Amino acid sequence: MHNSYFLIRQLVTALKLELTGATVTDCFSQHKDELIIQFSLAGDKTFNLLAHLTNRFTCLSFPPAYHKARKNTAAVFPELPGQQVTGVAGFNNERAFIIRFANDLTLLFKLFGRQANLLLYQSGEVISLFKNNLSQDFGLKLNSLDRPIEQGKAAILADLPLLQNVYPTLDKETRNLISEKITGLPPDKAYIEVRKLISHLENPPRYAMISRNRQPVLTLLPVTGPLAEFTSPLTALTYFFKQYMRTGNYQQIKQGLLKDFTARANKTLAYLHKTRKKLAELQQNARYQEKADLLMANLHTVPANSKTVTLADFYTGEPITIKLNPRLNAQQNAERYYRKAKNVTREIGQLRESIAAKEKLHQQLAQDIEKLTRASGLDDLKPYINTNKPVKQSEQLPFKQLVIDGFTILIGKNARQNDLLTLKYARKNDLFFHAKDVAGSHVIMKHQSGTIVPKHTLEKVAALAAWYSKRKTDSLCPVGYTEKKYVRKPKGAAPGLVLVEKEKVLLVKPELPG
Repeated sequence: MHNSYFLIRQLVTALKLELTGATVTDCFSQHKDELIIQFSLAGDKTFNLLAHLTNRFTCLSFPPAYHKARKNTAAVFPELPGQQVTGVAGFNNERAFIIRFANDLTLLFKLFGRQANLLLYQSGEVISLFKNNLSQDFGLKLNSLDRPIEQGKAAILADLPLLQNVYPTLDKETRNLISEKITGLPPDKAYIEVRKLISHLENPPRYAMISRNRQPVLTLLPVTGPLAEFTSPLTALTYFFKQYMRTGNYQQIKQGLLKDFTARANKTLAYLHKTRKKLAELQQNARYQEKADLLMANLHTVPANSKTVTLADFYTGEPITIKLNPRLNAQQNAERYYRKAKNVTREIGQLRESIAAKEKLHQQLAQDIEKLTRASGLDDLKPYINTNKPVKQSEQLPFKQLVIDGFTILIGKNARQNDLLTLKYARKNDLFFHAKDVAGSHVIMKHQSGTIVPKHTLEKVAALAAWYSKRKTDSLCPVGYTEKKYVRKPKGAAPGLVLVEKEKVLLVKPELPG
């Protein structure tokens, strides 16, 4: 009820006593959707009015002190500083009020939830808005806000039990309370109960703060065991705002952390599904060692320059057709399959290690999500705010990634990503690949300390770079490669354009790794 019509009535009375005759000394904003107006009172006293107008939460506060920052501060309503307050007034049955100034200036506080705004008028016309995105407010006339409504006995009895027409500003909680109190009562007694409650709202003896769903709530209704009570609406709103922002920030942080950890858990599950599928395919379909053994056992029966050969599989007894490179003899084709078998064995080992690590990560994320869900305060969130921030995993980088012969390969998807990949993510000893003289992706092979890169691996990565270039359909493509430390960006060069020194060139067929 911190923005209820009945609290605004009390607020207008309090502000009229406090501000009439005061002078605006400053009007500025330091945070989006938050305005601070500072007033000078008699006796060198000051008064601060803070209007917090976000889509999620709208509230006024009156902090005893507010220190203006030197940076990131924007002046708002520059017409107001130096102006003297001539009055404060509310409207009938509307959640709004005005502060009047000299020179026919009027500042409207329109506290309509998501449509909350502050409007500055001169001679009755809007000249400035605090939230400019609510451009329809330029057409809002002050005289349209007054809503005189008949609220006599006959009107009340005709509008029972919810009183939506007679008291349109009542909140749902108050309507439900009225409905409970008058259920089963004759009309005269129902009217007495309604008037008793409305009189309490119009002249509340106390402003109470309670907790509902772990959130502070400011109410004018009679309650038992409040967290705090106040006699001044200014003090009540200031205290409530401070408590709500503290709790609201907790809820916002908690929901943000839950969203982040859940997204990471889902991403980890997707990676596990994809990697397990790839591992199963490698284990089921590779059979490179078996094909190499068959070729070595049948060296003299394999026809020269053949693209395929069908042999009896001495493992299963069934015939098996083996693809051959016609430019190689039987023994060379067998050696080729042995290399593939070795590479696949390494890749399977890496995939298994990766799956084990991701399974452990997913288990930890599930535990974190459970703890975050049960969290009830900022202290419960601190370990996750500071120490459990997402660690950049290789699969989370904004590039296409794969593993070739145990080496991590990163591929830029466009010109800007090429720059990001080569100039930021690549290290000086990583290998840089790019198709010669045509547009294409930058391809980075991550360096492994103490490991010599085999020539056939270099050829695979070069073929990949050719595939992700404008020469994808060529039968052969020259691909240059060098260490990243020999790649530099000329000043003013277009995105993706780099200069390469000390490069070597491989002539390869554009293709994806098999």
